[in-house]
Amino acid sequence: MITVAEIMTKDPATLSRYNSLSDARKLMSEKRFRHIPIVDENDTLIGLVTQRTVLEHGITSQNFIDSEELAKIEQGTLLADIMTTNLTTISPNLKIGDAAALIHKHKFGCLPVVDGNNQLVGIITDHDFVEMTIQLLDMMEQSEPLDDEY
Repeated sequence: MITVAEIMTKDPATLSRYNSLSDARKLMSEKRFRHIPIVDENDTLIGLVTQRTVLEHGITSQNFIDSEELAKIEQGTLLADIMTTNLTTISPNLKIGDAAALIHKHKFGCLPVVDGNNQLVGIITDHDFVEMTIQLLDMMEQSEPLDDEY
């Protein structure tokens, strides 16, 4: 049985509720992330900020002000004010197929992985499942017998 712990990104980059929208945009841009878990000082998961959240809060203002003013607004917008707090989380011991079914059923982009104390230990994303599917398809192709040319 393959578990989430074997596939997840361990110790993902995080921000705190006191970081700004500007901080989230910068981290996403630099690291090419689409999901940032928000943790407290004990690494307890308290929220999630997604690329969609960042775009929504930046674009609504962008239509009416210049880039300098937008930067000021983003620096003054705390993640605590925009993060999603009603999260579905999973255990690192969950079977990978069950995690895939959750992502598919609810159209989640990611699932934060927490221990029994709700401390963040990893994250698994829809991208991880696409990568795994590609690897499995490659393995299947390599194991297929070659067609004879008769």
